[in-house]
Order: sequence, then C-alpha cells, then structure tokens
Amino acid sequence: MKKTILILCVLMQVLFLACKHQQNQNAANTRTFTDMLGRQVQLPDTLNRIVGVRASALRMLLYMDAADKIVGIEDIEHRNERPYILAHPELLKLPTIGPMMGGDAELILKVRPEAIFITYATIEDADRLQKQTGIPVVAIDATEFGIARDTLFSTFRMLGKILHKEARADSLVHFINHNIEELDQRTNDLPETEKPTAYIGGVPYSGAHGITSTQPYYPPFMFLNAKNVAAEVKDESYSHVRGTYIDKEQLLLWNPGYIFIDNSGLLLTKNDLASGSSLQESLNAIQNGQTHVVMPYNNYATNYELVLANAWYIGKVLYPEQFADINIKEKTNEITQQFLGAKLYDSLTSQTPIFEPINLLK
Repeated sequence: MKKTILILCVLMQVLFLACKHQQNQNAANTRTFTDMLGRQVQLPDTLNRIVGVRASALRMLLYMDAADKIVGIEDIEHRNERPYILAHPELLKLPTIGPMMGGDAELILKVRPEAIFITYATIEDADRLQKQTGIPVVAIDATEFGIARDTLFSTFRMLGKILHKEARADSLVHFINHNIEELDQRTNDLPETEKPTAYIGGVPYSGAHGITSTQPYYPPFMFLNAKNVAAEVKDESYSHVRGTYIDKEQLLLWNPGYIFIDNSGLLLTKNDLASGSSLQESLNAIQNGQTHVVMPYNNYATNYELVLANAWYIGKVLYPEQFADINIKEKTNEITQQFLGAKLYDSLTSQTPIFEPINLLK
C-alpha cells in the first residue's frame, strides 16, 4: 500500500513538473500586445492562421503581405472584386466566416484561426467576440487618409510586429509618405491664382450616391494643395464612413472650375444632371468639359492605394504642366504593386470609364 502511494506521489510530481514546463514553454511562445483600443491581447509568437472581420480588416492584413495566413473571409468579399481581391483571387476559394461587419462566431471557429483582427469595433465588441470564440481578438484601425494618417501608420506598425512583418510595414509607410511629399512638392509653390477650384461628387458611403455626396477633407485635393470648394463645409460629424451631403444650390454657388466624379456614383450623378437640370446648364465645369471620372476608392472602407492613384490623376488634370511626366497607368501599377503585389490598372479600368473626361451634357 505504501509502495503504491509512493508511486502515485512520484507520478503526480512528474505530471506537475511536466505541466509547469508546458506552461512555461507556452508563455515563452506568446507575446502580449496593446491593440488600437488599448486592450492587452496575448498572441502566439508566430501566427499561421488568421482572419479579419469588419470593413477593411482583410485589406489591412493583405497590405502586410499576409495572404498565405488568411483562412476564411466574410461573405461580402466573395461578392465584390475590390483591388485586394483582384490581387489575391485565391482568397475566393476560402470558406465564408459569416456576414459583413463582423462575421459569425461559429463559422469563425470552424476555420480554426489563431487570431482574429477586427476594425470599427468598441472594446465591448472585441471582448464579446473573444469570449464567444476563445480566440484572441486584436482591434485595428482603418482611418481617414487625409487627416488621421498617423493612426493608420500605427496600425501598420502594430501589424508588422504581430506578424513579424516590420520591414514590410516600414516600407509601406515610407512609400505613402514619399508619394504625398512628391505631390506636395509639385504644387506647393504655385500662386493661389494658378490653383483652380475643384469638387468631388458621387462619393460612396454605405452605398452609391449622386453629385451632392462629397468630402470636405478629400485626400487627393489635400495632397495637391488644391482648392476644394467643399472644404468650407463645417461638418463636425464627418467621417469617411458617414459622409457629407450638400444642397444642389450650394454647388451652383460654388461653381467649381473642375468636377471629379467617383465612378461608383457616376450613374446617379447622370440622373442628377438629367436634361434640363439647372446644374447641367449652370455649372462651368460641365459646360467647359472639365468633368472627370476617378476610382471608387471607398468600398467597404478605404482602398488607400486608390486614393493615391486618384491623386496622381487629379494632379495631371489640374496641373498638366507640373505632371506632364506622369503616365497614369504606370503610376497606378506602381502603387498597386507596392500595396498589394500586383499591377491592377487594366483590371480596374477594363469595365467602366475611369481616369478620363466624361461628358455630363448627354
């Protein structure tokens, strides 16, 4: 009996030491991060299986060159060919992890991710999903490009550390800053009298909108030191997901020299400018043929690469002399190659008019 008890005691001690060793080993193989909501999240040192939920989460992971780690996508990603899907069509073969803006906890569990990355979430949202799945949830930010770039860069750098992609994050931040600096250098010395007035219409916010949907902080205009007539709108509630809308009468009063239309709102804009419309008859930009179509960059949050591509095209339109050396196809391909690893100009422009004048008198 004593011998049996002794053997059991020895076995229990061995088991205890083994468990302790395993706990220490597990602790050594994890790292703790402070996410963009200030939450402490413990993650495996190396992540091989991840998912992103809510607008822009998948995009942000793909910017970090992590396509090989994605194990499931929201169903909305199967229904829209955004630039990151065009660059990584293999993602369409992955299982669905639920509906847009959050996925489904049970479907997420089925693909067995080691971490979940979430955008546009509160602390309660992130904690709830983590409790439902038992999987670490990391909150990241996909912010407005014109006025909250530092926060965006903080997200890039955090993802770089988590995914061991620090060099990739630094390279992307450098590339963005270099583009913005060059756009500024080409235009910042121009006299105010040489800067034409401009307006962006048809900006999408949770769906397509017509000519009165605009953006007072439109990043391409900001990068180009251009005169955005809508910048005078004091919209305290503005965000890149809620939008700003003006009256048609206000657009008539501004009467900008150039009008750019986001391609996603082109059809609705044409409806706004139906024959006999006061806008069609009175806006100088329309009468003078200074209306142009740009990329639909705001699609399930911001496609930042398209913002930069739009800026280079708008620069060529507003300041042809300063941008005479720029080939917009080559520049767009350079940008999408850097962000997503693929030259996408032909794919993005093959089906609809983009980066060209559009006759709005018809």
